Amino acid sequence: MPGGVVATRRAVRRRGGLVGVGVAASILFTGWIVRVIVGGTTGGLIGFILTVTALPTLPIFGVPATDSSKVFVISLVVSAGLWWIVGQLAALRVSGKALVGWREWSKEFAILSVGICVGAIGALLLGAVLLGAL
Repeated sequence: MPGGVVATRRAVRRRGGLVGVGVAASILFTGWIVRVIVGGTTGGLIGFILTVTALPTLPIFGVPATDSSKVFVISLVVSAGLWWIVGQLAALRVSGKALVGWREWSKEFAILSVGICVGAIGALLLGAVLLGAL
């Protein structure tokens, strides 16, 4: 490990939250790219699912029932804070182990983030059923 175990542990602790926000931003960007490249209903659906995965607070603020840029910006800020907290929590959980690195951080982050993503997509499905779309 470059810099040693202590330096890697310190880097994971300091940057865990930022990397978590970066992961969510890359998912959001991928959703936008898929929507533009694929287009149509399929591209829109896949892009929207990836957007809700990256911004899990969208259903809390009423998207897709409300389509306001103000709501989108608020959800973006709150979701970034949420992903930062999840990234820091993963870093905290990993830093107690003997061997610490980004690989271990990513495993912990994946475990923590699956519940958030499933909850956000589940909220969309519940809303679709209640509104009669499904």
